Amino acid sequence: MNLPEPSPQGRRRYVTPERFATIARWALWSLVAIVVTGSLVRLTGSGLGCSDWPTCEPGEFVPAADFHGWVEFGNRIVTGLVSVAVVAAVAASWWRQPRRGDLVWWSLGLVAGVIFQIGLGAVTVLTHLSPPIVMSHFLASQVLVSAAVVLQHRASWEPPPGGIGTARLPTQVRTLAWLAAALTAAALWTGTVVTGTGPHGGDEHVERLQYALPSVARIHGITVAVLAATTLLLAFRVRRLAATQGGDATAELGRRIRTVIGVMAVQAAIGYVQYFNELPVLLVALHVVGATLLTITMTRLVLAAETGRHASAETGIAESVGIAGRGFAE
Repeated sequence: MNLPEPSPQGRRRYVTPERFATIARWALWSLVAIVVTGSLVRLTGSGLGCSDWPTCEPGEFVPAADFHGWVEFGNRIVTGLVSVAVVAAVAASWWRQPRRGDLVWWSLGLVAGVIFQIGLGAVTVLTHLSPPIVMSHFLASQVLVSAAVVLQHRASWEPPPGGIGTARLPTQVRTLAWLAAALTAAALWTGTVVTGTGPHGGDEHVERLQYALPSVARIHGITVAVLAATTLLLAFRVRRLAATQGGDATAELGRRIRTVIGVMAVQAAIGYVQYFNELPVLLVALHVVGATLLTITMTRLVLAAETGRHASAETGIAESVGIAGRGFAE
């Protein structure tokens, strides 16, 4: 939906497409930050540093001079900052010139997701870090991160009049991309089962999942291996397509695939080293960061496969936006 051209007096109420793309990027990386701080709560044993919600302790809004309390409370503060970032994305999508309904709805989706996560965080504390709830909390955060990537991607281009009109890549390529994405989700889930079985539960008294750690780690490893094989098959198919047809869309997808393979290689190395060294906290934290980066890069891979467009906002929104909305943020 397009807004009428504003008068000079009302210009500062409007947001340029370039500025909205920047705000969408902030929202994405704020959501990544909350994943990292949430993992630090668990890895430092601070999950019950605040035993109540929304106060830290009954009758105490902020924690006393306690390390674990402040780690948990700090994560809640970051959650508040994330809330501000996604609300800012909604406001910016509404005042963006020209306004686009898809950006408004994706921004609202982030707000709904953050509200859901806040509620799930409360349940996590009140259930004393029940492993299935903690697992759900992490997986929901990955869904939110993926949605933020989609918002950033959509903010990086302006549809031409009459529709997008880009050439679609072959069905086999798009199917393999979606299969890789599904296997990524499976790998993330089996990874949370390993975490729920392992020693880092957020508190030393938290009951863990009653599985054999080597068994669930093996299942997770097999899932990752199937994911890697599927991604390599996709890379081979895209390379053949590039050799016969070429094109910017194929080249972009190839770059996205190489990025995913690089992230997976690092993740696999960290995973094996941490497992055979009794899960040191630093390596587990890096593995959580790597899992989130895999979510981001795999989402961008699927977007590149489906849209046939450059999925990176960092390369310059001005290439496709042109003069649309220029000057309305001043």
